[in-house]
Amino acid sequence: AEEGNTSFDVRHKVSGTYLYELPFGKDKFWVTSGVGSHILEGFSVSGSFTFTTGTPLTPGYQATVTDVANGTAGTQRPNHVPGISPTAGGGSKQEWFNTAAFAQPPTNSTNPAYPNYGNVSRNSITGPGTIQNNMALSKTMQMGGMRSMEFRATANNVFNTVQYAGVDTNLASPSAGQVISAAAMRSFQFTARLRF
Repeated sequence: AEEGNTSFDVRHKVSGTYLYELPFGKDKFWVTSGVGSHILEGFSVSGSFTFTTGTPLTPGYQATVTDVANGTAGTQRPNHVPGISPTAGGGSKQEWFNTAAFAQPPTNSTNPAYPNYGNVSRNSITGPGTIQNNMALSKTMQMGGMRSMEFRATANNVFNTVQYAGVDTNLASPSAGQVISAAAMRSFQFTARLRF
């Protein structure tokens, strides 16, 4: 019953970081002297990005007392409906996966108080992925000797991309298959640091 993908099975992931110092100011390519040099020198742009596919989800039905007593770990799995793909027509906020691809197992004819196990494996649906871009703009001013002052503005999820965070996998729920939550939206942080 528990054969399936691991709960942390992310099939594809690309991530990286970058840092670019703007070419303005003394000993740089452009605006090397004058007031403009002092204003523009010491700026840098940095950031990180992550693109991943989602972690897997397990469809099921809300547990009853008899389900737990029967040893199903609090959930009952559905049966897969032959010929219907769980991903057909899915991928949207209103229907992340095709709920028509699953059906409740028939009643146990030997003992109706205990339901049959479904044949759908654990973690059989791929959940929403992640598109995350974080960026920072900073300026460092030299203050003589070993002293410097840095001002930094950081934006997490800089493009404010909506990140789906939760999908209702309870097939008995009215919102089954729908995205029901989102991750954090764009946020800013401003810091100043004196080095000496």
